[in-house]
Amino acid sequence: MKKESKYQAVVSFLKKGIELGKFPTGSRLPSIRQLSQDFHCSKDTIQRALLELRHEQYLYAKPQSGYYVLEQGQHQDLEIEVTDEHASAYDDFRLCVNETLIGRENYLFNYYDNQEGLEELRQSVHQLLFDQALYCKPDQLVLTSGTQQALFILSQINFPSKGEEILVEQPTYHRMNRLLVAQGLAYQTIERRIDGINLEELEEQFKSGKIKFFYTIPRFHYPLGHSYSDQEKRAILDLANQYGVYIVEDDYLGDLDSKKGQTFHYLDTEDRVIYIKSFSTSLFPALRITALILPNALKEAFVSYKNILDYDSNLIMQKALSLYIDSQLFEKNRLVRLTLQENYQTRIKEVLEKNTCPLPYYPLHDGLLLDLRNYPKIASLKHSSLKLDFFEEAYLEACPYQFAKVSLENLEALLQYIKAELD
Repeated sequence: MKKESKYQAVVSFLKKGIELGKFPTGSRLPSIRQLSQDFHCSKDTIQRALLELRHEQYLYAKPQSGYYVLEQGQHQDLEIEVTDEHASAYDDFRLCVNETLIGRENYLFNYYDNQEGLEELRQSVHQLLFDQALYCKPDQLVLTSGTQQALFILSQINFPSKGEEILVEQPTYHRMNRLLVAQGLAYQTIERRIDGINLEELEEQFKSGKIKFFYTIPRFHYPLGHSYSDQEKRAILDLANQYGVYIVEDDYLGDLDSKKGQTFHYLDTEDRVIYIKSFSTSLFPALRITALILPNALKEAFVSYKNILDYDSNLIMQKALSLYIDSQLFEKNRLVRLTLQENYQTRIKEVLEKNTCPLPYYPLHDGLLLDLRNYPKIASLKHSSLKLDFFEEAYLEACPYQFAKVSLENLEALLQYIKAELD
């Protein structure tokens, strides 16, 4: 039988004490310091346990005072109707922010120590990545104020390969395109098709010796939704190793991969992959915290440049995210999003069963991708009142209008429109 952890022991002790009346309604619990002494554990372990009990509606907190027992009968699980995919995550994270501010004001408002990110969060992220088969040493992790900052720093520092051009897929993440144009950076492009990439063309690019790094979204590509197979990833890695090219792996939707496919970083044996994990997509857009796993050859230069831009990302948000991960709320909400995702795809299938789509289509996590390459009336479709995303900003050159995304809410109207146009 698995031994109960300190965290679980604290939760069980307090929950049992509340249910048996040892801690009556309205009474104040022992202080965090006292509980940490009683259980011979850290204050953070106690804080996590208290957060769990708050989340289960056993306790409430009074700033500058402590934790108090809620009235019996108020701690049943609440049925919450989530109307937005980020609503549940937002509510849980707000709870963590409140917990972060209790008793830590001096520490959080006066801590300027680590340019690599808050140590507690780096440890939390390290364990989270380990659980997702992303193995690295804690000192390889660096936290930035969002993916945009991470990409900017990578674009500015020198790489061991001495290459100066950035290779990007087209189409790709629109902010990466903006970064290249706004900074006047040297770049090359390679077409990312609905079925993958031309490996011979990729080898020609790598062979030139000019490529600094290859920026790619291998899993749930934006905007096409395609994911590289493990065979394709190995082939791309082999080419990168052969020609000394680094790969920047933007895994922004990795948490939605129920199949848990292998990452470039997992397959990397020569320290050539820079892995980027964003938390804004998994939780909510306003949370600008991104974690990077950096090769040893790049870390010092990266951190030094980051120090020029800022000393540290928002410490309160970092500590709240650490608490959020350690309390298993991140995993809870990841599973909630997977369920919502499955329900969303089921509803799309139901619409398609009732309304035949005359065009090739591919499922996306947030809609349906329509293949317009053989559609004869793109101009009229562009100027219709239908809500479509043609991904104009995903291209560095003129948008070819070959694909468009439609949301579930607008899918039926679009299908009826296309059918009428083609009849």
